[in-house]
Amino acid sequence: MKKRLFIFFSSLIALLIMGYFIILFMFYYEPTPSKHNVEEMVSAKDLTDFGEVEGSYLRTPKNYGFYNKDSIYIVEQYLEKGEEYDKQYVIIEEGLELTDDDSQAINQILAKDELQTDYLSNLKVISKHRMTVYKNNEKVEESWLFKITYKYDEDYFLTFLLPENIEEGKFNFFAEGYEQFLQF
Repeated sequence: MKKRLFIFFSSLIALLIMGYFIILFMFYYEPTPSKHNVEEMVSAKDLTDFGEVEGSYLRTPKNYGFYNKDSIYIVEQYLEKGEEYDKQYVIIEEGLELTDDDSQAINQILAKDELQTDYLSNLKVISKHRMTVYKNNEKVEESWLFKITYKYDEDYFLTFLLPENIEEGKFNFFAEGYEQFLQF
């Protein structure tokens, strides 16, 4: 009798532990696009995995970044899920120095209410980058993004944004991007 009771409770505990791990996996698992698939889609070689990027030009705001010495490639984080996420990506080229011609765009960025809050400090516009958006492997948009850095809660962050539409025209690279792409 004791042996049966022991086996029953051991099995019950094992099932509870397995269920707990399955639920943890469901909540915390984030898909990662295959480097090989991304290299094939964007026709680039020797890409390095960067990680999560929050953006507004693709189907969902959850994007994933790869880079090489010339460009940053941003794809859907759910790239492996099928056609609706496939064949769309953004290329951000290496930056150019700011010129006097960019002063109007820079002033437009610095004047935005979203960036003039007390919790953002040390806001700097660093450089401008050509961005090209592809959907179904066709170029659908090309514009200039400006790279800005700012300090929030003792960490520095990096964002690429479109001066005319800050809310819907940006890619946030978080604190990891600040360290990785500050000199890009």
